[in-house]
Formats: sequence, C-alpha cells, structure tokens
Amino acid sequence: MLQTSHKRKKLKSTALSLALASLMLVSPTSTLFAEEAASTVSDEEFRRQTEELFRQAVEKRDTGDIFSSIEDFQTILSNQPKLHRARLEMAVAFYQTYKFEQAVKEAQIVLDDPDTPPNVRVSILAFMAQVKQDAEKLSTGQNTWKFPVEFGYVYDTNVNVGPTGVADTGLLPGAGKTSDSGFVASAGIEHTFQTGKRYDWGSEPTTLLWQSGANVYIRDYINEDDYDLHVISLRTGPTFVTTGSWRANLTWQEDIIAWGGDKYAIFSYLLPSYTWHWGDTGFESTIDGIISRRDYSKDGYKGRNSVYLAPRVSVGYTFYDAKVAVQSGIQYINENASDSFYSNDAVNVYARGNWKFLEHSSLYGGYSHTQSRYDSPYDFGAPLVDPTLLNAGWGNSRDEIERKYTIGFTHTFKDFGCLTDWTLKGEVVHTRMDSNLKAYDYSRSESMLTLSRRF
Repeated sequence: MLQTSHKRKKLKSTALSLALASLMLVSPTSTLFAEEAASTVSDEEFRRQTEELFRQAVEKRDTGDIFSSIEDFQTILSNQPKLHRARLEMAVAFYQTYKFEQAVKEAQIVLDDPDTPPNVRVSILAFMAQVKQDAEKLSTGQNTWKFPVEFGYVYDTNVNVGPTGVADTGLLPGAGKTSDSGFVASAGIEHTFQTGKRYDWGSEPTTLLWQSGANVYIRDYINEDDYDLHVISLRTGPTFVTTGSWRANLTWQEDIIAWGGDKYAIFSYLLPSYTWHWGDTGFESTIDGIISRRDYSKDGYKGRNSVYLAPRVSVGYTFYDAKVAVQSGIQYINENASDSFYSNDAVNVYARGNWKFLEHSSLYGGYSHTQSRYDSPYDFGAPLVDPTLLNAGWGNSRDEIERKYTIGFTHTFKDFGCLTDWTLKGEVVHTRMDSNLKAYDYSRSESMLTLSRRF
C-alpha cells in the first residue's frame, strides 16, 4: 500500500540504501564524488557547495518537501551527470511522488553504466521491480476489507438519564438514580478503495482513497430495557493522504437510532477533517467539525428536531519514542432546534492522553468540560401558575455545565492461544451535570470491559 510515507522509507532502506552504501564503499575517497577523486584545490569550493546542496536535497525529501528536493537533485546532475548517488536519491524522490516512469528511468541510467558495481546492480533491480509492482497496483486500484467486532459488559449507575450523546431527557421530578448492568456489542464492515488517483498539490504528492463502512451497535440492560440502545451507522467519503505533512477527509454518515425498543431518531452527518503534521517535531494540529441534521420520530420528541453545528480545533503531541501522546482542543457547538427550549450554544474544552507503557499495553485518560446556555424557558402551553414549578426554576432558560472524566486501559494479546490479536479494554466514564433545572442535574458512572478484534 502507498498511502503513507512509512513504507516508502522502509523500501528505501531495504533496496536503494544498499546501492547508495555500495557506491560509498567503492569510492576512492571519503567525499561525495567518487568520479572526481582527482579534483584540484580550485575545485574545492564547488565541491563543498555541491555537497551542501546534496545534503539539503536529501533532508527536504525526508521531511516531505519532495518536489523541491527533486529540483535540487536536477541542479546537481546538470553539473555532475555521472554522480550516481544523486541520481538514485532522485529516483527515490520520484517514486515517493508516484512518478514511477521517471523513477525507473533514472535508476536505469545508473544500471546501464558499465562502472556500476554488481552488488549495486542487484539493489537497483530490486528497487525497479518494486516500483513497477506498485505502479501496477495503483493503476488498477486496490480494495481492502476489515471486519471489526466488539462485545462486553457494562455497568451504569444512572441509566434513566438516557444514553449519552443521543437523548436529552432529564429526570422526572423526585426521580433518583437507577443502576443496572448490561451487554454491549458491535460489529461492522470497513472498506477502503485505493483509487489509483494521485495529485500534485503544493509541495507533496497526494493520493485519493475512498473509505466506507457499516456498523451495528447494541447496548441492552438486564432490567431497565426501556433504556436499551440500538444504532445502525452507515458512512462513506473520500480521504486524501500525502507522503508526510497532512491528511484530510470528508465523511457522510447516517445513524438510525432505536431507544427503549422504539424507533427514536435519524441523525445525518457531514464530517470534514484536516490534520497537519509539523515536520518531525511530534506536533500535529487538526481542524474538524460536525454538521448534522437530527430528526426525531419518537412521540413527544419532535421539538428536538435540529440542525447541529460543532467546529473544533485541536493540537496533539507525541513524544518519548511515540509511547506518550497528548491532545487538547476546543469546540463551539450551536444547536438550532424546532423548540427553542432545546436550542443552545455551548463551548467544550478537553484534554486527553495515552501512555504505551508496554509494547502491547496502554493506559489512557481524559477530561471534558462543556458549558451550555439554552435559548428560552420551557413553554408549558398555558400560563405558568404552578409555584412549585417556578420554585424548581422552570421559569428560566437552562444553564448548565457538564464535566466528564475518562480513564481506561487496553491490552492486545500476543501468542495467547485463541485470544491472540484480541484487545481487552477496560474503561470508566464519570459524568457530572450541574444544571439550574433540577430535572437535568445528575451524576453518572459507566464502567465497561470489552474484547475487540479487527479481522
């Protein structure tokens, strides 16, 4: 597959790097120019400048500025056409930009030189074979299928506030916490089509993938089946991937939701995302968002029909040899509902981190803080005269803060019999909602233990 720079760098190290190393070994001097061993002192400044340009060209290519590196290699070769190290490095750059014909052409020039050592020829032939194979794959397109499955146990201390992210129910007056255990499961199909389309955008080559999927999610409680949740998700959309610095995708998704055994809602999404990698610093920044139409079919919920907009900006950092990763971000949320009691503006800030403390084991945690303000008080359809309702705050618009704490671990089994390649995950999510309306004021903890695998 050619959608990441990782394989290209790996191929370079296993094929052309051998050729480049061999060229260094057969050089009669320790400098860059084997064929210029007899250069005079007057050539020293030219030699130094060319060596510096070569170093910069390699550095540009390895940091993602590939088109600029090709220009530098071409400059070098215009003055030193038999400098085969530069020509082979340029062949690698052409390969990374999906210009396979040029990559083979440059490698062939070195191969045709009778002075090229036999061991170098072997490495060049291996490189050319790999290039031709990848060119054929891209020209015809590739399909990749994955089948993720997950199942496990959940314990919920407060099921009667509804499923997180789906319902906005509040509690009945005087209602307390209702806890229950349950079963969670999901199964899906993921399809990636590597189209073979490639583009020269900016300084980096870009490939087009098309990713689609379908998934079924089930959460069934043992006793409180009025709160069982079933979701069918369908999604599709393009993904653009470069050899280094950025990736972007645009996904359309449709969620068909059943709650308590009844058809509840259909959520339609448009999910744009753009991520930029800041070179080799470990930093990346992402701009993404949610554009959603939420249509409720359950009786009594029509006032919640809404258009939901939620742009977000986040920054991530990976360090300690990629064993530790942290991310934080801020998101603005605007929901415009049919009933203004459900229309709101909110700001969410969050931070999360992951620590890979063993090769196949990780710990993670996070905190999310969301402050929401709603547009208007609840309209009872008649003059509000009940003083108990007034005392409960129903004459005011909702104003609330949600705090969510997450902690968990994952472990992937290796060489462990029938559990090999399965991932064990344990997670606890605690949510605290502080609202000026007591019906929406609650705390809730959800504990889950699941096994998952992608086939």
